[in-house]
Amino acid sequence: MMDQCIFTAVRKANRVLFRHYQDALSETGISIVQLSILRALERNGAVTLSRLADDLAMERTSLYRTIEPLIESGAVQVENAPTGKSKIAKLTAVGHDTIERVMPFWAQAQKQVLNELALSELPEFRRALNAIARLSS
Repeated sequence: MMDQCIFTAVRKANRVLFRHYQDALSETGISIVQLSILRALERNGAVTLSRLADDLAMERTSLYRTIEPLIESGAVQVENAPTGKSKIAKLTAVGHDTIERVMPFWAQAQKQVLNELALSELPEFRRALNAIARLSS
């Protein structure tokens, strides 16, 4: 018998981490989820919105709601795909500038989290998180 349900432990950690990063980014006007979207577009280039949602393990409706302010600010551009009904999102120059502006705040939050984890535990921790993420595959 486990001492604690893994779901409960991960959900609690998720809430605490979300608040931690959200608070760190609060003065930037960008949420941690919006930063995740921008970084995913930076890494992957232009992608369909459905692939972006899948890559970020987000519901499509949540992605559409979260990406809207990024479109309005000019950080993300969304166009119709050449064929089919898909929409393609891509990072703009404003988006790159936004990432550059926000990353120092993210880095400070990241440093605080890493300071709480023993360096020797980090590879194992990342492996465990990646294994959990693969459950959706």
